[in-house]
Amino acid sequence: MNFSIDTKGKSLFLALSAVSLISLMAVTALLWWFISPRVDEISSILATIILFALVVFFLLVTIGIIILFAVCYGKHSIRPSHKLIRFSINVLFQVNVFLGQLLLISKDRVEESFIHVNNAFLKVGKQKFRAEETLILLPHCLQNYDCVHRVVNNIDNCTECGKCVIMEFKNISKKCAVKIVVVPGGTLARKTIAETRPKCIVAVACHRDMVDGLLETFPLPGYGVLNERPHGPCINTNVDVGKIKGFLKHFVIDIPPGSFSSELVSDQD
Repeated sequence: MNFSIDTKGKSLFLALSAVSLISLMAVTALLWWFISPRVDEISSILATIILFALVVFFLLVTIGIIILFAVCYGKHSIRPSHKLIRFSINVLFQVNVFLGQLLLISKDRVEESFIHVNNAFLKVGKQKFRAEETLILLPHCLQNYDCVHRVVNNIDNCTECGKCVIMEFKNISKKCAVKIVVVPGGTLARKTIAETRPKCIVAVACHRDMVDGLLETFPLPGYGVLNERPHGPCINTNVDVGKIKGFLKHFVIDIPPGSFSSELVSDQD
C-alpha cells in the first residue's frame, strides 16, 4: 500500500485563519477609528507611527497566510518563508480557537485541522531524510500503566511483554537507526530535540501537547500523529504504529529493505 499523508482536514484551520484575519483587521480598524483622534491630539507623529506599525503588522500576517494557503493547496514543491508563516499562525491560532467555539466547533477539531496543515508541509515539500536524522517522540502514556519497567528516555528497557505498543517501537529501533525516545512531557521533549538536533520529528501526542510541540519546533519538519485514548487521557493510550512505519518507509531513505511489512496503514485510511 502506498503511503500518503492525510491533509484533507486542513481546510477548517485555513478557513478560520482567513476569517480570523479579516475579523482582527475589522476590530482593529474600528478601535483605531475611535482612539486615533485622541492619539493625534497627543502627538501626530505618534499617531503616524502607530498606524504604520499596524499596517506593517497586518501586511506581514496577510502575506504569511497567503503563503500558507499556497503551501497547503500547492501541487508542486514549495519552499515557503517559514518564519513568516509561523508568525502568522502564532498570531491567529488562539483567535481561530475562539472563533471555532463561537461556531460550535470544538477546540479538538481546530487543533486536529492545524495538525493536518502542519503535515501538509511534509507532503508538499517532498523532502527525504536519513534515519539518523529522524527522531520519534512518544508520550509515556503509551506504556502500560501497570508496567514496572521505566522506558522514559530509554526504550531498550522495554521487556517486550506485548501489553502496549512500546514493544513495536522497540522493534522499529532495532531495524533502523531512527532514534526513538519516550518522554513524560514537553520539557524533556524540548531537551531531547536540542540534544539530538534532528532534521525531522515524528511526534505522537494528544491534541494539546501535539499543537504546542509543533508550534514550538516549526519550521523543523514534523509529522504529527494523534494518540488514541480508549481509557481516557494520559493512561494506556494507543497509536496506529502502521502510520509511523508508513512514514519511515516513505520519507526515510536508508531504511533497510524488508524492515517493515508491506501491509502498512495509510494515513488516509
